[in-house]
Amino acid sequence: MDGSDPSDVDVLNYALGLEHLEYAFYDEFLANHSEREVERSAVANYFARPTLQYSVYQQIEDVRDHEKAHVDALTETIEQLGGTPVEPADYEFPYDSMEEFVALADRIEAVGVSAYAGAAPMIDSEEVLTAALSIHSVEANHATYFQLLHLQRPAPNAFDPARNEDQVGPIAKQFVAGANSDGSDDGSGEGELSVAGLSADADGADANNLNDEYVTYENTGDAGLDLSGWTVTDSSGTTYTFPGGVSLAPGAQVTLYTGSGTDTATERYWGRANEVWDNGADTMTVRDASGTVVLQRSYP
Repeated sequence: MDGSDPSDVDVLNYALGLEHLEYAFYDEFLANHSEREVERSAVANYFARPTLQYSVYQQIEDVRDHEKAHVDALTETIEQLGGTPVEPADYEFPYDSMEEFVALADRIEAVGVSAYAGAAPMIDSEEVLTAALSIHSVEANHATYFQLLHLQRPAPNAFDPARNEDQVGPIAKQFVAGANSDGSDDGSGEGELSVAGLSADADGADANNLNDEYVTYENTGDAGLDLSGWTVTDSSGTTYTFPGGVSLAPGAQVTLYTGSGTDTATERYWGRANEVWDNGADTMTVRDASGTVVLQRSYP
């Protein structure tokens, strides 16, 4: 969207570009994975109820079909308004497993929801705004589903961020074939670490449920962040150090769990035998590899 006062067609084409990406993501996955493969995966087995476990593939099909319906509706509306709908790009989606697909779906849906929230106030037509908000609520439902599959607590915050195009663009660009993987071509952008979620008080006895105590970090900037050697410290000096090779692209998240587990691109495990974060009050300090404080958060 160019200029400070975009038209409704500009806003709708911005949304259409994201819907093209989302549709392509799910359509590619379904074309390369069978129902049997999906519903026998460890991810589907997170559900104890068979009606949920054996409907994961169908749910992903529904999401894919929703995205296609959004593409069709936005295309038709843009044409009715006299505009030219944007075409889909060629995409590349970085995942090699069901777990990585779900983590990426969680991320893509969260970005889509925040993009609609950021764009909606710029729409002039009440009719167009109503249609956009009806899509926004469906995207929020998608986001909740994939948060659960990604073993994240759904709706952890009372308020969600609204991203503008300058924030969304670098995130979406990562999935366009040939684009720079860190989301910045000219090196002019900056990464920024933020706290996207914090669970300091685990259910039950903290020491018996250490992985219900966690912090989720997000890169809310417009360039990649290399977390190699960065540290997370509580008020008593207990420290976790990110190993080499851990990085966050724009919009990406990583969750640091207190307990033990297998590290992945989106999940890291402290390996503690006891809880770290005090339930009532504590201070989290994140320092980069040079020791500079880049983030500090106190609660309550």
